[in-house]
Amino acid sequence: MPRWFQLKMFCPITGCPNNSIGAIFNWVCAKDKTTMFISEEGRLRCNSTYDQHNDLIMNWKFDCGDRTGPHRSTHFLSADYEGFNHALATAMLQSEYSSVEWAMTLMANLKKQYNRN
Repeated sequence: MPRWFQLKMFCPITGCPNNSIGAIFNWVCAKDKTTMFISEEGRLRCNSTYDQHNDLIMNWKFDCGDRTGPHRSTHFLSADYEGFNHALATAMLQSEYSSVEWAMTLMANLKKQYNRN
């Protein structure tokens, strides 16, 4: 059974001004405004009682609200492998994410999703 933790990290979109350590976000689902969660299986989900969205990380799109960088004209963007890993690795240093084993499993699953060897 996967372990889920609240998604707290800076913007995973490469080139966004909000992808620095000082801009940690508590991510929420755009559709239902509920808290986002991440699992070691490489999945994100919304915490909604009526419509729980749950999918692979590579299928989600992100909008941190900044309108000066890559979110200027296309607000919801897919994170690339490097951008998501950078945001997540930095967040793990400052968060309650479970354990080294949890993080290693997540990274292995992200590699598979993004077809990295």
